[in-house]
Amino acid sequence: MKTLATQLTYTIGVLTLAALLCAAPTASAAVCTAPPEFEAQLQSHPTVSGYLRLARWFDENHQADCATQALKSALKLDPGSKAALDGLAKELIATGDYQAVIRLLRAAPRDQNLTLDLAAAYRKAQDFDESARVLREGLKTWPHSIPLTGALVSLEAHQSHYAVAQALAEELAHRYPADLEAQRIYFRTLIVSGDEDAAAPVGRKLLALAPKDEDILNLNGFLERKAGEFAAARTHLEAAVELNPNDYNARVNLGLVLAQLKDAAGAKAQLEKALELGAGSPQVHFELSKVLRTLGENEEAQQQLKLFQQGLKAEADKSAAVLKATQAAEAQKNGDNQKAADLYREACALEPDDAGLAYRLSVVLGDLGDLPGQHAALEQTLKADPNFVLAHYDLGYMEFQAGDNASAEEQFRLVVEAAPENARAWVTLAAVLATESKFEEARAAVASALKLEPNNVAAHGLSNKLAAAQQNQ
Repeated sequence: MKTLATQLTYTIGVLTLAALLCAAPTASAAVCTAPPEFEAQLQSHPTVSGYLRLARWFDENHQADCATQALKSALKLDPGSKAALDGLAKELIATGDYQAVIRLLRAAPRDQNLTLDLAAAYRKAQDFDESARVLREGLKTWPHSIPLTGALVSLEAHQSHYAVAQALAEELAHRYPADLEAQRIYFRTLIVSGDEDAAAPVGRKLLALAPKDEDILNLNGFLERKAGEFAAARTHLEAAVELNPNDYNARVNLGLVLAQLKDAAGAKAQLEKALELGAGSPQVHFELSKVLRTLGENEEAQQQLKLFQQGLKAEADKSAAVLKATQAAEAQKNGDNQKAADLYREACALEPDDAGLAYRLSVVLGDLGDLPGQHAALEQTLKADPNFVLAHYDLGYMEFQAGDNASAEEQFRLVVEAAPENARAWVTLAAVLATESKFEEARAAVASALKLEPNNVAAHGLSNKLAAAQQNQ
């Protein structure tokens, strides 16, 4: 059996992180029950469009894991389906697995939607240069695309490249003077750039064209508040809130206007509701504290002030961590892994609950050959996010190399639990089980892989080795 163990060690050794290309970091293998009409149709006649409709149904019913499984099933029927790829990419972005989207789409033929997906994944992963490159390449193919231009404008503004963003937006608006979305992009960019004098007439023009557009009402209300036109701002912001009661931005603006109009009770109601809906700016806590103090609710005001101070520190730490992570990625590109590791460590110290940062640190430390450091970084990744599939995979591989097969098995079982449709993950688990002489379980794992991918070469190779081992027993 020593020869078999050696062969199995090689089998698992050639399996890399690419094995998890299609694995989304879901919490567990969800038990997904589709409505009977979907079940009947897909059992009798499975189609890409049918799985896409099922994915939308799961998504509408807040079952993201099941939506992802349905999209993967669509991809199996038609790997070239751009609609299925788009749906899966959006699901992965929603779950925070940006690197999976990048691996999935980087070399794939892309339409406009997939270009936007890839650019969004790079942006979410803080790789702004790659995001911009993808968008600019897309605009070479679709030079008049409003969505691609809008995404590039937003990216440039996000990086405080206001002159570039404003020039792109202005060109787009001039090209499409009758298109509401093109004009909206220009309007928003003027506001973000701080050019409120230029934004005001554009806003009035759009309000005349779309008087019941919640976004345009809110932005006009914002500008009127800044200009001290509180009565007009109140009218537009109340209309925006009525059209979309769940938009916390309009409620924050309305709360600030009501405070200026000496309606403290109304301001309190709007600001509290904005926080309930997810308003994350520390400034909202500060403004609410002022309103509460006006109402004589001093204890509550002090609590809001404390939350404001905590929020400011959290924002400062996050900004510093993002900067250090960006510098680390640049150092990594330039081949200076030691500098990258030092910067990622500093970023992780600022944001210890950011699993993505800890995982990126583990990759760099692995490249440096710092196995204890890599192991610690992977453990920190899983402490921050116990369902981070790639971290479980890497940790399992490290445990296997260290000879701790039991721990490796535990990690790889978590991988297949989270990614039950990934054949190579099953092969990896089977290899570990075989080294532990758990041959029945190893054969079952290989069978799972072959059921998913009947032509999987690694699974067939391992299956043959297991059969030979059984004959030699």
